[in-house]
Amino acid sequence: MKVSSLAVLLLLIAVSVAFSGCSGPSGNTQNSLMITPGTPATMPVTVAPAQTIDARYANLTRLVDRAEAYAKKNGTDAALLEFNNPNGTFIEGDLYMFAYGMDGTTLAWPYRPDQLGTNRVGAADVNGVNHIRRMIEVAGDGGGWVYYVTKNPADNNRDELKLAYVRPVDNTWFVGSGIYLSEVPALFNTTERDQLVERVKQARQYAQANGAVKAVRDFNDRNGTFANGSRYIFAYAYNGTTLAMPFQPETIGTNRMNFTDTHGVKITAWEIAAAKSGGGFVYVDYYNPDTGKPGMKLCYVTPVDNTWLVGSGIYTDR
Repeated sequence: MKVSSLAVLLLLIAVSVAFSGCSGPSGNTQNSLMITPGTPATMPVTVAPAQTIDARYANLTRLVDRAEAYAKKNGTDAALLEFNNPNGTFIEGDLYMFAYGMDGTTLAWPYRPDQLGTNRVGAADVNGVNHIRRMIEVAGDGGGWVYYVTKNPADNNRDELKLAYVRPVDNTWFVGSGIYLSEVPALFNTTERDQLVERVKQARQYAQANGAVKAVRDFNDRNGTFANGSRYIFAYAYNGTTLAMPFQPETIGTNRMNFTDTHGVKITAWEIAAAKSGGGFVYVDYYNPDTGKPGMKLCYVTPVDNTWLVGSGIYTDR
């Protein structure tokens, strides 16, 4: 029976955990593993931003939850009529409701009636992030948070980061709204973005040529060529197990499928979904080893095969 190199790697991780006899970091955190691979860490799924809750987030979630309840009570046609009314009850300041079918068809967008009925499943923002596809995935998983960059009409149509909250009405469509995070830089140099894609593709080629065991070991080597400061290579199995994270070795072996960043975005799940669809860009607010602080990061991920992914990222300045 043929056994894949990733299966061998996961078995080695499991054995390491079994013999470590502990669930916390040991003296050698570079090689110690925290939990059995594939076993979800005991953390609650974040349903609201954990560290940045203020009135903006409270108003946003309240509006979306109210829209979901309205649609379920009054039916699709009445709800969409109200959501598309620019003078309706679901316009609150710069908050408004949008709605999409699970296939990406635009159902509500009060300020862009020309888009109604169009399919935007392949839409990407200025950085190449397929945000509508991700909203569909999040809504299909019960709802949650998604980043994307769009023009802010209240700030001279400047491209700014937006945080959307989406909720499914049923299994055919969802509602959502968003707030601008104007204080968070989210534009990335196109040359650096191209270099990012090439870096990740080279890591994939290395993994395919050398197998998962050797590749993951080399990705985790902080003295090696793949751990170049903030441009390091990371890797996840499709079940959420962390395989490579050179500057956070304590995470290796843990399952981060439900891991959320400071704004409540399930970033590992997003990266895995992007890889499974063939690869793509993802936003994360994440630790930067060059500064020792979190920063907004544009990641690119790609599948190595049908079981695991590799990725890397570039940061903006706070």
